[in-house]
Amino acid sequence: MNILMMTYSLIILAALWGLSITYRISKEKKSGQPMVCPLGADCKKVVTSEFSSFLGIGLEAYGAIYYVVTIVGYTFLLLFLPNIPPDTVVFLLTGFTIVAFLFSVYLTIVQAFYLRSWCTWCLCSACASTVIFLLTIFALIVSAVEIMPLLVWLQKPILILHLLGFALGVGGATISDILFLKFLKDFQISEEEDKILRTMSQIVWVGLLIVIISGVGLFIPNSAELLGSSKFLVKMTAVLIIIINGSFLNLILSPRILRLDLNTGIEVKKAHMMRKIAFALGGISFVSWYIAFILGVLKHVDLTYFELISFYGLCLIFAIVASQIGERLYCTRSTKKS
Repeated sequence: MNILMMTYSLIILAALWGLSITYRISKEKKSGQPMVCPLGADCKKVVTSEFSSFLGIGLEAYGAIYYVVTIVGYTFLLLFLPNIPPDTVVFLLTGFTIVAFLFSVYLTIVQAFYLRSWCTWCLCSACASTVIFLLTIFALIVSAVEIMPLLVWLQKPILILHLLGFALGVGGATISDILFLKFLKDFQISEEEDKILRTMSQIVWVGLLIVIISGVGLFIPNSAELLGSSKFLVKMTAVLIIIINGSFLNLILSPRILRLDLNTGIEVKKAHMMRKIAFALGGISFVSWYIAFILGVLKHVDLTYFELISFYGLCLIFAIVASQIGERLYCTRSTKKS
């Protein structure tokens, strides 16, 4: 058995392990019985939280689909060995694996910083996903598969996917900001309003994930040219700020706003401060998405990196100042109505 065949076999075993975990989680969720957590944590809190589904579908269903596709795909590749496996199949499986790995990292961060509780089975699934990711990258290195010609050939479809990601991100961010303004008129977010915002947030994160993955596909064949492009570097800066800003807003600020008790004076003061921060973060998100989108659409920008980043910085300052003025006017208007 050569090293590539062994690697593919290990990937299939890891996927079978992951599939058994998703089956266990699904079975115990449906039973309604308390889940046994070897770590001694509250597994049920994690698997029944608002993060246990994505766009209305349970995460265990996504996990099962991923592991089944991985098992079928790498079994198919094994049938081609010792010959060179089809480049397209390897390319699609690699992309699928990267998406699943990034999603598992996101869910682990949610457990650590938002839920502050761990689920042993979820962590095991994340481990299975990580093992598959590392083995897939290793297999890509040792195999004779050439991804570069395929990326060049698929430039137009990848570009369309990239623009679709921006459409979801820009649209989702715009609607989220509008709804956020509406829902915060009473200084707090109800559970129903939080569900709506979370759905919009998931759409934005899907858009961001598509932008990142397709962006990598566009970057690799043109890396030398893009690294010397001020437009590309500022666009990547905006995407990085979108990730940091969105993580802080969704994982730290929104949960605190949701838990506020406005029956006490201290909590009311906190609500005012958090609303100001929320408005500022909304402005940053709005400007960053549109700047990244516009820079992605424009073919040429005759400005240096310093000029572009300065313009972006001024836009962010303007957005923050405007958000605070808007928050003040909105607060005054809401107070008069009440």
